[in-house]
Amino acid sequence: MDGVTADARAGVPATLNYVAPWSERNRLYVGPDAHMTTTQYAPQTVLIADGRPHRDDFGLDRSGFTLLDHESAVTDFGDAAQLDGMYTGEVIDLVKSVTGADEVVTIGWVIRRAAEDRRGAQPPAPDVHVDVYPGRADDRFKAAAPGGRPFRRAIMTSLWRAFSPPPQDWPLAILDYRSVADTEGQPNLLLFVDTLPDPDNVPDIPDPDASPAGSIFTYRPQHRWWYFPDMNAAETVLIKLHDSDHSVAWRAPHTAFHDAGAAGAHPRESVEFRTIAFFD
Repeated sequence: MDGVTADARAGVPATLNYVAPWSERNRLYVGPDAHMTTTQYAPQTVLIADGRPHRDDFGLDRSGFTLLDHESAVTDFGDAAQLDGMYTGEVIDLVKSVTGADEVVTIGWVIRRAAEDRRGAQPPAPDVHVDVYPGRADDRFKAAAPGGRPFRRAIMTSLWRAFSPPPQDWPLAILDYRSVADTEGQPNLLLFVDTLPDPDNVPDIPDPDASPAGSIFTYRPQHRWWYFPDMNAAETVLIKLHDSDHSVAWRAPHTAFHDAGAAGAHPRESVEFRTIAFFD
């Protein structure tokens, strides 16, 4: 990490939502166009460095993420029909090409909009997280394996693309795997609901260990954050959410952040497409 640590000490300041050490009963309720959390956060101001000059230093197996140039045939990333149709095939081909996997299966996409009028989309994710908790990953892989067949390795990823004009007001920040200990993170239950519950009266969950969960993280001064300013629709970031091979970078925590210094920023619109790549 020595080659990038010094550069990561300079960057844009931003306040990120790390989970508070005293937080309990961590849950994220996701509704049709909004979410609500019971998790308690301890905001921390960090420096987020420009990753463009260091692009060649990043990689899925080194930092847990990579910046890719990719021209899509999609004309409207807000159109569900195009995402379900042509974009699904594009994502599968791109992930297969980058990872070298034998087969790639999709596990859904999410549109996010920072503007108040979200038109059915989710807001940017505001906390330091990974979309799957390690203790839940193996079961997810086995359930998604094509035909239930055995596999040697599986990698869950998110392909992230901004489709609003640059600069965006809430860009994506990514935490370099090389600055995160494998033991970091705690579960945050992920609950999809039709109506968000009352924050002061959330219902009990009979079997929380059986619920899907992401990982959330407490602040560590050694964390090194990166972003790619002024992203456009011909670029994507491929992020590892979990890799069954822990001898390499196997995840990359990430979050949205408010870029207060971006003059004339546009409300961020983005799409993330999650997949699992299987290796025979």
